[in-house]
Amino acid sequence: MEFDARAHGATWRWPLLLSVVFLNISLPSLVYAYGVILVHLEELQVPIWLGLSTPTIYVLVYNLTQCWCREAADSWGGSVGYRVMATVGLMMVVASLLICAFIPFHVQPFVYGILGGLGSSIISAQVDAVVFDTYDSRLGIIRGVCFAGQAVGQSIFPHIITALIDGYGYSFSYIVLGGIMLQTLPAIMLLRVDESVSRPISFSRYSDLSKTYAVFSNEGMDKNYYTTELQLHDMSKKCWQSPSDDNLHRDPEHGGDYEYDGDMATITPPPSPEEKRRNIFGVEILPEIPEESEESDVEEYAKDVDNSKNKKRLSVAIKRLSTLGDSFDDCISKQKRRDSESDLEGSEQREYSEVEVTYENISPVTDIQREKIFNSFSFRCQSAYASMKRRIWMPSYRVYTIRRRFTYLMYNINDTFVKPLTRSLSSWKFYPSLMLYFSRLSLTSVAMVSLTKIASEMHPKISMSDSNFLMTLYGFTWICFLLSTPWLAQTPKRNFKYVALAGLVVSAVGCFVLAEADNHDSFSIGCVIAGFGYGAISCCWETAVQDFVGTRKWPKFHSSLETISGTLLAIFVVGISFIVDQERGLQFAMLILGIILSGITLVWFLICITYLYLTKLRTMRIGKPWAT
Repeated sequence: MEFDARAHGATWRWPLLLSVVFLNISLPSLVYAYGVILVHLEELQVPIWLGLSTPTIYVLVYNLTQCWCREAADSWGGSVGYRVMATVGLMMVVASLLICAFIPFHVQPFVYGILGGLGSSIISAQVDAVVFDTYDSRLGIIRGVCFAGQAVGQSIFPHIITALIDGYGYSFSYIVLGGIMLQTLPAIMLLRVDESVSRPISFSRYSDLSKTYAVFSNEGMDKNYYTTELQLHDMSKKCWQSPSDDNLHRDPEHGGDYEYDGDMATITPPPSPEEKRRNIFGVEILPEIPEESEESDVEEYAKDVDNSKNKKRLSVAIKRLSTLGDSFDDCISKQKRRDSESDLEGSEQREYSEVEVTYENISPVTDIQREKIFNSFSFRCQSAYASMKRRIWMPSYRVYTIRRRFTYLMYNINDTFVKPLTRSLSSWKFYPSLMLYFSRLSLTSVAMVSLTKIASEMHPKISMSDSNFLMTLYGFTWICFLLSTPWLAQTPKRNFKYVALAGLVVSAVGCFVLAEADNHDSFSIGCVIAGFGYGAISCCWETAVQDFVGTRKWPKFHSSLETISGTLLAIFVVGISFIVDQERGLQFAMLILGIILSGITLVWFLICITYLYLTKLRTMRIGKPWAT
């Protein structure tokens, strides 16, 4: 009931929503619109496979670092942490663009791919954390709005990049583009979670841990919350001498002074846990009243005798301690310093002084130990040199810290990559999920990036302005599918696999159309079909995989899906790099991608048919409707 009330009464927080949409318009669009840069790189005698590797490296670094950035976002949270980390990510993206303006063309893919991918991963983790904590009751709608922002950016940025290259040249356009990216800093400053809004404990990314923590911290336990656990009190406000002056149960609006005031009244303390309890249904459990017997008087008398004996033992122990203290004082007063009498004669003629230290309390008495204290400048220099040499060649604590940090890093890598990978590879559901995620990444970094270059190979050749318009048409078709976001938000998760299957079918058809296109009309039809299919896959793949693998296994599979899918994408791009430099090589790569998507479509078609049989056909009876 509390969650439903929050869903209807929570505010939209329009400044935060606009900032999130603006970030989704600006940052991912550098990858979506990279096809424009790919065309200009070919004019500068840069191989196509090298230009195509830039978005691949970007996506690979993004997927490899997203799991660590997500954990860092959870630990850095708060009013300042999200903005600080997002600002660091933005500085990395801007730095990558500025560096690309002054380095050779063959090095740009690695610089922009590594720095840009890492910076975008950091920003994306902060945005996802803020969106989840703020719009947890409208998460489906907000994600649809974020995807709409990415579609808008994919429609606008091809025109912006073309205008920058025509006006400033290829190299200096990176500097202006970095300045445009820097304008997202005010939007990052609005990434703040409203900590005054209390959220239900059951709705959390770590619900199991949060429920366990709530039992010990007594969170969410108010007068309308019935539980077997009792509310803990601050015992520092408890007055143990006089119950009438008890400050624990006073009205907190009056400052909590112990002195009685006319305006302040003492609230009746609630019954103790022994006197009053409630069961899980809120019904009070009456206390157990002990029965009086004749043995109670005998027990009280025995307790009084034990107390008197304990007091006598305590007084004897205090007397013994006082006697020991006096003996310690005598021992200390009889001692005198052996080095108090120093021989001052001839001290001025010596470079050093000798102090005679005699250890008379050691038995048997050995030879007199003499220690020379050097006061010369040469000795101080030699000691400093020896100390420095010892620190350099024998850094015991430093070596220990390095080993400890290396061990922590290895454990972190094991917990983040190795354990999820071994757990994921042992489950058959992981492989269809990996195929679906790979299809989304391949459509992003291969199909979408190749559109502008494929447009330049049509007969007759499509101009840059027309190809940018077709990219805008691609984004507009994407937005047309996103108009069904309110319907998807109300759709059960078990039905998202059918929408994802439809997206796979449409995307495979779009790849085949683009592979066989040879004129303006067929290429335009291919862009429309590909945009619709990409919108369906990008919006529904995550929810479909969550429902397929199960809510409990999804957190274990998530990091493995990201890392392995990015690696498979890199292997796929390396494979097609041998054919993209040939004539109509990108169209042949689109044909290969269409065949791969057809195989993935067949796998998910079998999954959907099996699910329909298990849930509908097997439970159907003659003359009765399907069981729901």
